[in-house]
Amino acid sequence: MAKNIDVNLINHIVNTYSDTILRISYQYTKSVYDAQDIAQDVFLAVMQKDISSLSEEKLKAYIIRATINKSNDFHRRRTRRKVVSLEDVEPVFTTEEQSVLDEVNRLPEKYRNVIYLHYYEGYKVNEIADILGVKPSTVSSQLNRARAKLKDILTEERYENI
Repeated sequence: MAKNIDVNLINHIVNTYSDTILRISYQYTKSVYDAQDIAQDVFLAVMQKDISSLSEEKLKAYIIRATINKSNDFHRRRTRRKVVSLEDVEPVFTTEEQSVLDEVNRLPEKYRNVIYLHYYEGYKVNEIADILGVKPSTVSSQLNRARAKLKDILTEERYENI
């Protein structure tokens, strides 16, 4: 990154060339979100180059060239990815597993986090405590409370379905 970033120059570039960058990159991507990602990449590239000595005309040419290059890079990366239809993808969870996961997601955040980290990611109590920045005893009690809540919810649903 350039040592002395002129904030006024960067603001000028963003205000003056944002639309141009977005229009050019949209022509390559046909996606507003991807065009915005490319615009960010272009602005980062501009900030890393010493552009303070460039005339306005050369600056515009540099930005347009950078946009085209970033758009081409994006297009190349995208064509290398294999695209699969959602209908062809096998479900990650069975219906029963998905219903349990849905119930886990309905738990309060502190219980949801420990259940997910323990059962879905396979972390032990001490590891979860380190990740969350709490004591292992807190994780243990949250796990116990979360299990009790899930048991109540799932038992209640079974009786409703009978």
